[in-house]
Amino acid sequence: MKNILFFLLLGTFLSVQAAPKKAAKSTMKSSLDSVSYAFGMQVGGDLRKNLETIPGGPLQTDLFIEAMTKELKADTANLLLDRTKIMEVIQTYLMKAEADQAKKAETENNLFFENNKKNKNVVTTASGLQYEVLTQGNGAQPKATDKVKVHYHGTLTDGTVFDSSIERGTPIEFDLDKVIPGWTEGVQLMSVGSKYRFFIPPALAYGSRATGKIKPNSILIFDVELLDVTPAQETNNGAKFQFEPYQKSN
Repeated sequence: MKNILFFLLLGTFLSVQAAPKKAAKSTMKSSLDSVSYAFGMQVGGDLRKNLETIPGGPLQTDLFIEAMTKELKADTANLLLDRTKIMEVIQTYLMKAEADQAKKAETENNLFFENNKKNKNVVTTASGLQYEVLTQGNGAQPKATDKVKVHYHGTLTDGTVFDSSIERGTPIEFDLDKVIPGWTEGVQLMSVGSKYRFFIPPALAYGSRATGKIKPNSILIFDVELLDVTPAQETNNGAKFQFEPYQKSN
């Protein structure tokens, strides 16, 4: 929401500070023309990408362009909204749309986990984490303070792959207490040589935040193979490795 508001405010700022004195040109005859066009492309592209992410959106493009054009031309007499109401309208809409989306996601997520429980191989922990043992190893079992080496494949419930060390062909090492709670809890259940499938609820992942292909309130599904464990006393006491994008937020 911060990015959305930033670009909306940017549009308002530009309308007040840079109302053009001449009609837009259809050709570029100088470096100023070129840079003007370049800025227009950059701002327009950024706006399009951000406005598409608005909850309940995308926005009504025609109305957006109409309002932006009138502001740029300082045609304030014909605006359909009182300028003093801009932030109130935006904030009220976004708060309601995000609440509606969160409620819908909660209903869908609860249904997913209830249906998943019907699989006799799926175990549900007290936190709400669900897991299935694909292969049971017999090696060392990590503690939260240990460093682990894993291969993993991450998808959303619709099958979208958002990250995979397996596809990259390179396993990854990280401090187990520096990642999302679903990973910290789940990997501690494993022994070296094991391969588990984790079904991680939003509360143990990113909650209402979005990152990359992961939308707000998403369930994350990971196939994880535990390759090695390094006990805490053997790890480097220097800078902690940051396991993007699954490190725990502060």
